[in-house]
This record gives sequence, structure tokens and C-alpha cells, in this order.
Amino acid sequence: MRKILLLAFAFLSLVFMGSEPIYYEYTPVFITRSDMEQAIKYESSAPVKNPGKIYIKDNYLFINEKYKGFHVFDNTDPSNPVNKGFVRIDGCLDIAMKGSIMYVDNSVDLVAIQVDTENSTLSVKGRVRNALPEPSSPDGFWTARSFEKYRPKNGIIVRWEKSS
Repeated sequence: MRKILLLAFAFLSLVFMGSEPIYYEYTPVFITRSDMEQAIKYESSAPVKNPGKIYIKDNYLFINEKYKGFHVFDNTDPSNPVNKGFVRIDGCLDIAMKGSIMYVDNSVDLVAIQVDTENSTLSVKGRVRNALPEPSSPDGFWTARSFEKYRPKNGIIVRWEKSS
């Protein structure tokens, strides 16, 4: 009888004590598919803050700004590269090129774009929807089940921001 009471007390103590709240270092940022697809654009140059991969094509450097797009540098003079512009692509972490077409990830989509660095313009040539998994949490703690209750209708993760 004493053992049963002791076990019951231990079990109830654990239940009522609860557990520590889970703290996530990063928070997902969602946007709708239509906003994500319409947000690809060529913008004026910006400073590099959170660089990722670097791609070199002819006299140009394309430097990824993690989750936000990539910077375009004219590298004709390697000792003095010139920041020509920024291509905004939400959820972008990777860049590849074949000929004059650049292939980038737009969160879950694979997008083919043609960038005209001389005229600071671009055109989207193609899109494969849902070709890629959503960007995963940098700290590895979030799982699809843990954030589904926070996902807005038609929301797609485009980046992760450090929690304050």
C-alpha cells in the first residue's frame, strides 16, 4: 500500500509541477503564395549583412543574402567590385546558372529568372511550385507539427528570424 501511495504521489508531483516551457531560438516568418510569387524584383544595391553562397558568372559575383535574395556585384576589377543591385527573392538560399538563366529557390518553389544587370531588370522565365521542402529551422528544434498551429491560411515559410 505504501509503495502505491508513494508512486501515486511521485506521479502527481510530476503532473502538477509541469515542465519548463520550450524556448525556440528562431521564429518562422510566413507569407502567402501570391505575395511570395509577386515579390521577386530587382532593387537598388544594399549592404551585405548575412551572406550565404557566392556564385561567379563572367564578370559578376552573385552573393546570397540568406532568405532574402542575392546581391549583384560587377567584378570586372576584382580589387574593387561594384555593388550593382539586389535581387529580392523571399526564402532564397541557393543560386545556380545555366547559360543566361539563373535558377533560385523561392522558399518551396524553384524559379528560373533572367537578370539584366546592365538595365537593372529581371524577368521570371519559369516556376516549379512545391519542388523543394520549406526552409527548416536553423536551430533544428521546430518540426512541421510544432508550428502548424501558427501557420496562417496559405502561409509559406520564407525565412527564420532570431527570437527576441
